[in-house]
Amino acid sequence: MYNFHVFRQSSRLENRDLRHFYRQFGLSIRQSNLLVTSGSKGPQSNVEAQAMGERPISKQERQGASTAYDLYYLVNGKHFFWRNPNHGVTLIDGGRESAIAWHPEKAEAIRRLWTDIVSVNMTSATSGKDIVNNCRINFRNGHFLVVTDADTSGEVDHDRTPVYRDFVRALHLRLAQAPAGTIAFNAGASQGRHRVMTVMGVIAALFFVGTPLVLVFIVRDWRVLLTLAAGATFVWPFWKVIEANRPRSYDPRFPPGELMD
Repeated sequence: MYNFHVFRQSSRLENRDLRHFYRQFGLSIRQSNLLVTSGSKGPQSNVEAQAMGERPISKQERQGASTAYDLYYLVNGKHFFWRNPNHGVTLIDGGRESAIAWHPEKAEAIRRLWTDIVSVNMTSATSGKDIVNNCRINFRNGHFLVVTDADTSGEVDHDRTPVYRDFVRALHLRLAQAPAGTIAFNAGASQGRHRVMTVMGVIAALFFVGTPLVLVFIVRDWRVLLTLAAGATFVWPFWKVIEANRPRSYDPRFPPGELMD
């Protein structure tokens, strides 16, 4: 049976709110416990998926209204790879089977119901050149899915950024219908990580911008200005990411645009 006791840490839901939520998506409590996410490597076959408690999308579910997004994703925090083979995320509007689905390279699509989602966290990152946006969807059992506008190598794909933006807005449009307090919406890094990012940004600014600026007055050579300009160009993307990743909560009706650019 679907269990809401985990939500009592934030607020107790009124029965009428729950009935409205189930009525909105056509969910039944008995059908809410069908799925459990996989481990970090993901299922490699239908047999593995079933052994892990996951379930491929049925023929009847495919017939429901759905919107597919050709976006790459990571499951449960895999950070290092030469090539990410996993792409394809779908939002399924199928009444009691409304869900989010993703498409592993060597298995059928796996899905999780809206009511399995406990929080959404939007962030961005940079390697010093371009900014990559990430939308992390956290599930009830502690596993999570990270959808990104990066390509197979992890670098930003500007052609996918508009698709990513559409996905984020469509996801939030659906999740905003959940009763208040059942899903947390957060933007940016944690407080501790943001402090570290800020300190590193200050150090980088002092080295790449402050040092050339001092040299301008000591050497009095205009060519030092070129070094100053190069340093400022290098540091700016990092400061932009630091500001965009300021930890905060947000209204799901208005997801942060700076984390979708």
